[in-house]
Amino acid sequence: MDAIRLVPPPGLIDAATALPRLGRAAIPAARLAALVAVGPAAAYTWALDGPGAGRRVWGELAAAGLAALEARLEDPGPDTGRFSLGSQVSTLAQWAWLAGDAAAGRRADLVACELATGGWPGRRPLDRPDLVLLCDPTGGHALDHAGSRVRLGSIRDFPVAGPEGGGSWRRPGTVDRLLDQVSRQAHLAGPTVMAAARLLRTLVHPAVGPTWPPAASLDAQRRLAALAVADVTAWAFALPWLLDTAGRFPSRLAPLRSVGEPTTDG
Repeated sequence: MDAIRLVPPPGLIDAATALPRLGRAAIPAARLAALVAVGPAAAYTWALDGPGAGRRVWGELAAAGLAALEARLEDPGPDTGRFSLGSQVSTLAQWAWLAGDAAAGRRADLVACELATGGWPGRRPLDRPDLVLLCDPTGGHALDHAGSRVRLGSIRDFPVAGPEGGGSWRRPGTVDRLLDQVSRQAHLAGPTVMAAARLLRTLVHPAVGPTWPPAASLDAQRRLAALAVADVTAWAFALPWLLDTAGRFPSRLAPLRSVGEPTTDG
């Protein structure tokens, strides 16, 4: 299968220089948010200094973020905050997996799933644990939660519903239904988020009907890759999803190559 050659977009050096400096925020929530905000540094490093250097940065950021998470969970705050935190933790999990630390990635994904469907770890479970899509106006939380489910291999039979008063789904939930929520909100999230959701959707068994053909997965992968190389913002968002899925589904997706690597498999 021909590999996809990822040619970095122009402006990466300027974008890397413009990233905020990582300070030492005293409040755990602010510290964790700051770490997630500098996450694009790893994608930029992957392009500028090579895949190995990028993986090292993802590993460093994931380790720092998971250390900050321990303090963050000791001060939960309002219940609605668990949805945005769950997205942050899912992002940390993806970075850990990309860095090769499967154990840390799995632990973080489990925490992300608990935040999305069960409430704050260590607290009494919620009366309505199925409202996983609350506070998710653009579908980003649903996409992150779907990513955690795919990485854990737990894509079916979990509590899920639409927002209060507007949900029409039947339980049990599936990753496919989560990604349908992302597609419905794509006019707010933008084409890159929609493309990532479509790629994931072609790789999991749908809630209804047959599985997607391999050609659909390849088409979705190429679509996301084309968006990634268009500008630095899309690159920072899309590259982790491209690498994560290509490594996890090698029989359905094309291998990825950075500049300077061969573009076909021997």
